[in-house]
Amino acid sequence: MDIFEEQNIPMSLSGGRLGYIRFWPNWMPPKEADLLLERAIKQTPWRHDTINMMGRTIPVPRLQNWFGTPGTSYKYSGIRLDALEFPSWMEQLRRSIEIQTKADFNRALVNYYRDGNDSVDWHADDETSLGNEPVIASFSLGVERKFDLRHNLTGERLSLKLPHGSLLLMGPGLQSFWKHRIPKSRGLQDARVNFTFRHMTD
Repeated sequence: MDIFEEQNIPMSLSGGRLGYIRFWPNWMPPKEADLLLERAIKQTPWRHDTINMMGRTIPVPRLQNWFGTPGTSYKYSGIRLDALEFPSWMEQLRRSIEIQTKADFNRALVNYYRDGNDSVDWHADDETSLGNEPVIASFSLGVERKFDLRHNLTGERLSLKLPHGSLLLMGPGLQSFWKHRIPKSRGLQDARVNFTFRHMTD
Protein backbone atom coordinates (compact mmCIF):
# COMPACT_ATOMS: atom_id res chain seq x y z
CA MET A 1 0.00 0.00 0.00
CA ASP A 2 1.28 3.46 -0.85
CA ILE A 3 2.30 5.40 2.24
CA PHE A 4 0.06 8.30 1.23
CA GLU A 5 -3.19 6.34 0.85
CA GLU A 6 -3.98 6.92 4.51
CA GLN A 7 -4.89 10.31 5.92
CA ASN A 8 -2.51 10.03 8.87
CA ILE A 9 1.02 9.50 7.64
CA PRO A 10 3.91 9.03 10.10
CA MET A 11 7.17 9.01 8.14
CA SER A 12 10.22 7.31 9.66
CA LEU A 13 13.39 9.37 9.39
CA SER A 14 16.99 8.51 10.11
CA GLY A 15 18.08 7.98 13.70
CA GLY A 16 14.58 6.97 14.78
CA ARG A 17 13.27 10.53 14.44
CA LEU A 18 9.81 11.03 13.00
CA GLY A 19 8.63 13.57 10.47
CA TYR A 20 4.88 13.91 10.54
CA ILE A 21 2.41 14.56 7.74
CA ARG A 22 -1.37 14.60 7.91
CA PHE A 23 -3.35 14.79 4.69
CA TRP A 24 -7.00 15.58 3.93
CA PRO A 25 -7.37 15.02 0.16
CA ASN A 26 -10.97 16.29 0.01
CA TRP A 27 -10.92 18.88 2.77
CA MET A 28 -12.97 21.58 0.95
CA PRO A 29 -16.07 20.69 -1.12
CA PRO A 30 -15.51 21.17 -4.88
CA LYS A 31 -18.04 23.98 -5.42
CA GLU A 32 -16.64 25.99 -2.49
CA ALA A 33 -13.11 25.36 -3.73
CA ASP A 34 -14.06 26.52 -7.24
CA LEU A 35 -15.34 29.85 -5.90
CA LEU A 36 -12.31 30.34 -3.67
CA LEU A 37 -9.90 29.62 -6.55
CA GLU A 38 -11.58 32.26 -8.71
CA ARG A 39 -11.48 34.79 -5.88
CA ALA A 40 -7.85 34.06 -5.03
CA ILE A 41 -6.69 34.52 -8.63
CA LYS A 42 -8.65 37.73 -9.14
CA GLN A 43 -8.22 39.42 -5.76
CA THR A 44 -4.66 38.58 -4.71
CA PRO A 45 -2.20 41.36 -5.69
CA TRP A 46 0.31 39.01 -7.29
CA ARG A 47 4.02 39.81 -7.42
CA HIS A 48 6.41 38.49 -10.03
CA ASP A 49 9.81 38.62 -8.35
CA THR A 50 13.30 37.89 -9.64
CA ILE A 51 16.25 36.13 -8.01
CA ASN A 52 20.00 36.23 -8.67
CA MET A 53 21.58 32.88 -9.50
CA MET A 54 25.20 32.45 -10.58
CA GLY A 55 25.44 36.07 -11.66
CA ARG A 56 22.16 36.03 -13.59
CA THR A 57 18.84 37.64 -12.75
CA ILE A 58 15.99 35.25 -13.49
CA PRO A 59 12.23 35.45 -12.87
CA VAL A 60 10.76 33.33 -10.08
CA PRO A 61 8.76 30.60 -11.88
CA ARG A 62 5.44 31.48 -10.22
CA LEU A 63 3.60 34.51 -8.84
CA GLN A 64 3.39 35.12 -5.11
CA ASN A 65 2.60 37.35 -2.16
CA TRP A 66 2.93 37.34 1.62
CA PHE A 67 0.21 37.97 4.22
CA GLY A 68 0.38 38.60 7.96
CA THR A 69 0.92 41.46 10.37
CA PRO A 70 1.47 44.69 8.41
CA GLY A 71 4.94 46.10 9.06
CA THR A 72 6.55 42.64 9.12
CA SER A 73 8.28 40.93 6.21
CA TYR A 74 9.57 37.61 4.92
CA LYS A 75 12.94 37.16 3.22
CA TYR A 76 14.28 34.28 1.14
CA SER A 77 16.80 34.00 -1.72
CA GLY A 78 17.38 37.75 -1.64
CA ILE A 79 13.65 38.54 -1.98
CA ARG A 80 11.87 40.65 0.63
CA LEU A 81 8.09 40.31 0.86
CA ASP A 82 6.37 42.95 3.00
CA ALA A 83 3.29 41.56 4.70
CA LEU A 84 -0.17 42.50 3.51
CA GLU A 85 -3.12 42.29 5.89
CA PHE A 86 -5.22 39.15 5.52
CA PRO A 87 -8.33 39.95 3.45
CA SER A 88 -11.54 38.74 5.10
CA TRP A 89 -11.88 35.67 2.88
CA MET A 90 -8.30 34.57 3.57
CA GLU A 91 -8.70 35.24 7.28
CA GLN A 92 -11.75 32.96 7.29
CA LEU A 93 -9.72 30.28 5.53
CA ARG A 94 -6.89 30.67 8.05
CA ARG A 95 -9.27 30.20 11.00
CA SER A 96 -10.91 27.14 9.42
CA ILE A 97 -7.50 25.53 8.89
CA GLU A 98 -6.50 26.30 12.47
CA ILE A 99 -9.63 24.50 13.70
CA GLN A 100 -8.97 21.48 11.46
CA THR A 101 -5.27 21.15 12.30
CA LYS A 102 -5.39 22.35 15.92
CA ALA A 103 -2.40 24.58 15.16
CA ASP A 104 -1.91 28.37 15.25
CA PHE A 105 -0.98 30.33 12.12
CA ASN A 106 -0.29 34.05 11.68
CA ARG A 107 1.39 34.21 8.26
CA ALA A 108 0.73 32.87 4.77
CA LEU A 109 2.78 32.65 1.59
CA VAL A 110 0.44 32.37 -1.40
CA ASN A 111 1.78 31.01 -4.70
CA TYR A 112 0.09 31.10 -8.11
CA TYR A 113 1.24 28.38 -10.51
CA ARG A 114 -0.17 29.63 -13.80
CA ASP A 115 0.46 26.38 -15.68
CA GLY A 116 2.80 23.40 -15.69
CA ASN A 117 5.83 25.60 -16.43
CA ASP A 118 5.56 27.20 -12.97
CA SER A 119 7.22 25.35 -10.11
CA VAL A 120 9.16 25.57 -6.86
CA ASP A 121 12.52 23.82 -6.50
CA TRP A 122 13.81 21.69 -3.62
CA HIS A 123 13.75 23.58 -0.32
CA ALA A 124 12.84 23.36 3.35
CA ASP A 125 10.82 25.93 5.27
CA ASP A 126 13.36 26.17 8.08
CA GLU A 127 13.91 29.87 8.67
CA THR A 128 14.88 30.79 12.24
CA SER A 129 11.68 32.80 12.72
CA LEU A 130 9.64 29.61 12.25
CA GLY A 131 11.14 28.04 15.40
CA ASN A 132 12.90 24.71 15.88
CA GLU A 133 10.03 22.43 14.83
CA PRO A 134 7.81 24.40 12.44
CA VAL A 135 4.29 23.27 11.62
CA ILE A 136 3.04 24.34 8.17
CA ALA A 137 -0.38 23.87 6.60
CA SER A 138 -0.47 23.70 2.80
CA PHE A 139 -3.87 24.23 1.15
CA SER A 140 -4.23 23.63 -2.60
CA LEU A 141 -6.75 24.93 -5.13
CA GLY A 142 -6.94 24.26 -8.84
CA VAL A 143 -5.30 21.62 -10.98
CA GLU A 144 -3.76 18.64 -9.23
CA ARG A 145 0.04 18.87 -8.93
CA LYS A 146 2.68 16.47 -7.67
CA PHE A 147 4.39 17.16 -4.33
CA ASP A 148 7.81 15.53 -3.94
CA LEU A 149 9.78 14.87 -0.74
CA ARG A 150 13.49 13.99 -0.57
CA HIS A 151 15.33 12.87 2.56
CA ASN A 152 18.43 14.96 3.31
CA LEU A 153 20.64 12.02 4.31
CA THR A 154 19.40 8.95 2.46
CA GLY A 155 18.07 10.60 -0.71
CA GLU A 156 14.84 8.60 -0.34
CA ARG A 157 11.99 10.14 -2.33
CA LEU A 158 8.25 10.13 -1.75
CA SER A 159 5.54 11.68 -3.90
CA LEU A 160 1.98 12.74 -3.26
CA LYS A 161 -0.68 14.28 -5.51
CA LEU A 162 -2.35 17.43 -4.16
CA PRO A 163 -5.87 17.69 -5.58
CA HIS A 164 -8.28 20.66 -5.68
CA GLY A 165 -9.40 21.51 -2.13
CA SER A 166 -6.81 19.34 -0.35
CA LEU A 167 -5.08 20.20 2.92
CA LEU A 168 -1.63 18.93 3.92
CA LEU A 169 -0.14 19.46 7.39
CA MET A 170 3.65 19.27 7.59
CA GLY A 171 4.49 18.62 11.22
CA PRO A 172 7.53 18.53 13.50
CA GLY A 173 10.69 17.01 12.02
CA LEU A 174 9.73 17.32 8.39
CA GLN A 175 11.59 20.55 7.62
CA SER A 176 14.68 19.34 9.50
CA PHE A 177 15.12 16.07 7.62
CA TRP A 178 13.34 16.46 4.30
CA LYS A 179 13.18 18.91 1.40
CA HIS A 180 10.13 19.30 -0.81
CA ARG A 181 9.21 20.73 -4.20
CA ILE A 182 6.48 21.17 -6.81
CA PRO A 183 8.13 20.06 -10.08
CA LYS A 184 7.25 21.32 -13.53
CA SER A 185 4.53 19.38 -15.36
CA ARG A 186 5.04 19.37 -19.11
CA GLY A 187 1.96 20.18 -21.18
CA LEU A 188 -0.21 21.19 -18.22
CA GLN A 189 -2.27 24.30 -19.07
CA ASP A 190 -4.38 24.77 -15.93
CA ALA A 191 -3.66 26.91 -12.86
CA ARG A 192 -3.06 26.12 -9.20
CA VAL A 193 -3.06 28.40 -6.14
CA ASN A 194 -1.39 27.23 -2.95
CA PHE A 195 -1.52 28.73 0.55
CA THR A 196 1.18 27.79 3.06
CA PHE A 197 0.12 28.94 6.52
CA ARG A 198 2.76 29.09 9.20
CA HIS A 199 3.45 30.69 12.61
CA MET A 200 6.31 33.18 12.82
CA THR A 201 7.68 35.47 15.47
CA ASP A 202 7.70 39.20 14.63
